[in-house]
Amino acid sequence: MSWKSLTLATVAALAVGAPAIAAQSPSTAPIRFRTHVIAEFPGYAVLVADFNNDGRLDVMANSIGVPGVAWLENPTWERHQIIADTRGIVNQAIADLDGDGIPELAFQSSFAMQAENSEGINWIARSQGNPEMPWKAEPIDRWATSHHVTWADLDGDGAKEFVNAALIGHGSLQPTYDQDRASVFWYGQDGWRRGNVATDVPGVIHRVRTVKWDPGNREQILLASFEGITLYRGSGEGASMTFEKEVISNGHVEAAPRLGASDVGVGMSNGSRIVASVEPWHGNEVVVYTKAGGSWQRRVIYDEITSGHEIAVLDLNGDGRADIVANDNSRITENRPNGTPGVHVFFSPEDPATGEWSYVRIESEHAMNGCVGGDMNQDGRPDLICTGAGGMIKWYENLGM
Repeated sequence: MSWKSLTLATVAALAVGAPAIAAQSPSTAPIRFRTHVIAEFPGYAVLVADFNNDGRLDVMANSIGVPGVAWLENPTWERHQIIADTRGIVNQAIADLDGDGIPELAFQSSFAMQAENSEGINWIARSQGNPEMPWKAEPIDRWATSHHVTWADLDGDGAKEFVNAALIGHGSLQPTYDQDRASVFWYGQDGWRRGNVATDVPGVIHRVRTVKWDPGNREQILLASFEGITLYRGSGEGASMTFEKEVISNGHVEAAPRLGASDVGVGMSNGSRIVASVEPWHGNEVVVYTKAGGSWQRRVIYDEITSGHEIAVLDLNGDGRADIVANDNSRITENRPNGTPGVHVFFSPEDPATGEWSYVRIESEHAMNGCVGGDMNQDGRPDLICTGAGGMIKWYENLGM
């Protein structure tokens, strides 16, 4: 299947014709959304960034099944090829390493869920002056089942490190994936030499995210895995850097083999940190964690997702409280007629620990793997960009009230 980018005129027509999506039970959503179809594409992961330094956020999505990496230019959604012939691309991350206004791209290819079939190539791609032309990519490492990547300044020196999380250990097999331990590695920009963050994570690591958890210049990383939600802090410098683990939560623990957490996000609510998660791996629960008495209190706010994949945490309605967006990559089939594919949005109450979260399902037709937030039309309101195996990249425009 190939990309089918839509013209600006077509997108505009779709936007005008699409009604604002109304809130569904159990309560009324504080804001409305309007759906724009950006492209027909069976995406796995999506991100937004200003790829051509024109002040607008553009869109990048990849697919495990479709070769190549490209970005879509806002507002026409013209497609610009970065890499043409790499396959099995699973995840990507961006950072402007050289300060020229054009981000550098880290991505992973040759992915499979079995180590024997997964070369797990990690790449760094750089624009050669014109981001609309093909970029130069160099492979920096190979590790079977390399699955998720992020950029983080782990040592606080102002230069970001590349972090690579493998999905499973080399000896792990379905359905339990517990025969081996999974690893997380870091790479400095000076030579991209591999260093260890952790080599003993049980089962599946589904997500690694950069966070600013502690005071100071260093950034930290959160893992969502069969172990639950874990925070890793770096200490030391260079090749001597070591990492300390803190378990935030064990996540969902009752239903092996799908344990722990599928994804994790962090936000602020009335000045206090909250942690949100989809649990267990590809599970049914949307979970909120709030701090009380020195420990994190786990609260399931929704448990009717069919196959939860990723989560986004951001303040959608400007009330100072982080809201939650959970994706469901299930598909409604004859054997699964009651699936819940799409995008589920939960608006925070005054007290996220005890109040009732307002809920709306803003997408029910297409399976969605992930969403990210970004102000796509520069109106001051954060929008959502989502993609999934349902075959679409969609922009859900935040219309406010």
